[in-house]
Amino acid sequence: MEKFDLIVVGGGPAGFFGALRFAELCPKASVLILEKGDTLLQKVLISGGGRCNITHDCNDPNELIKAYPRGGKALRNAFYQFGPAQLIKWFEARGLKFYSDSKGCYFPVTDKAQSVVTVLLDEAARLGIKLHTGAGVQSIQREESSLHYKLGLSDGAEVSAPLVLIASGGNRQMLKILRDFGVQIEKPVPSLFSFKLDEPALLSLAGITVEEVLLTLPQTDFRQAGALLITHRGLSGPAVINLSSKAARLLYEADYQHSLWIDWLPGLGKMTLSLAHLKAFKQKNGRKLVETTAPYSDLPERLWKTLVLRTGIADPLHWADLSNAHMDALNLELRRGTFQIVGRDPHRQEYVTCGGVSLKQVDLSGFESKLHAGVCFAGEVLDIDGLTGGYNFQNCWSTAWVAAGRLAQRFEQMTNIQNDKGRRIGG
Repeated sequence: MEKFDLIVVGGGPAGFFGALRFAELCPKASVLILEKGDTLLQKVLISGGGRCNITHDCNDPNELIKAYPRGGKALRNAFYQFGPAQLIKWFEARGLKFYSDSKGCYFPVTDKAQSVVTVLLDEAARLGIKLHTGAGVQSIQREESSLHYKLGLSDGAEVSAPLVLIASGGNRQMLKILRDFGVQIEKPVPSLFSFKLDEPALLSLAGITVEEVLLTLPQTDFRQAGALLITHRGLSGPAVINLSSKAARLLYEADYQHSLWIDWLPGLGKMTLSLAHLKAFKQKNGRKLVETTAPYSDLPERLWKTLVLRTGIADPLHWADLSNAHMDALNLELRRGTFQIVGRDPHRQEYVTCGGVSLKQVDLSGFESKLHAGVCFAGEVLDIDGLTGGYNFQNCWSTAWVAAGRLAQRFEQMTNIQNDKGRRIGG
């Protein structure tokens, strides 16, 4: 059985960054990264459409934590220690620069996620970190005699170390292993997903984007503004994906069956104001056809036609011929159109998991287990998840940085104890 000073479970952003930070702090320590898949840093490679949205342009921890529906407060201290600005500096010191887009999302200047991966892999090689792919963890045991943790791997091998960093993301098997190891796990459910709709007329508009809508789940407090994309299966875009994050547990418990209100024109204020706008438009454009003459330039023409037809207004009908009931129905459709969510998008695997290691069992000053000394957690394996826009990666970088610092302290303590023993024996 091969022994190391630190074993990192998970070859993703949190695992890699934690290993790198620990190796920098403890250059004499031996470090192993275990990855169950065949590809290291796979999530980094596919993020941001292959461009890697590495973080978000927000350096006030008190503001940054608001982007996390779960676990935000637990991250405040970590963000003070290592936030977006420190992350960018870390990469720039290793030759990779970044830019921030209009929405505050940071990308490498190469617009290639591989650039980020290359920096991390090069650092691992420079620091002598051992990488082992195709090695999923099957078991974790505490060896009381040696105070090591023994990990059984899917390839039949066994490895051990006194220090372990768990950064396995939302992997269900690993969460089960942790539960068997005595760690309390909050039920994992999908987050950051698109909505499936059974609405043929709307789905025929696949590809249309509306830059600003307001989404509401009726009879709840869940609301989200932002851009919306119509797909041939339902609805996506930042507004939908972020709403799915905020309401992840509610939607899971509802089996992804829920009504949805869409305000297509949130910038118009109260519904009474938009109704007044419609009436004024009717007075000036009475001879024009409703279906082909939209009063709002923000709505694509094809979407306007579909919304008009949803109200039951027949074609052709002129603006002058609209009754008060027609006007009320049209205003309601524009400001609180009701659609039915019938599921998650079946063609998109959830990118982030809501749930994971309970924060109640973690010392947040170092993300160390309160039950198992020398075992720390980082990234998505914790019951922490954020909105889309680089926030989930920042969770990985920051928690890994802090956890590695705690593990380095543990390593120094063990080294001092061993040195003391050696001096006593030698004396």
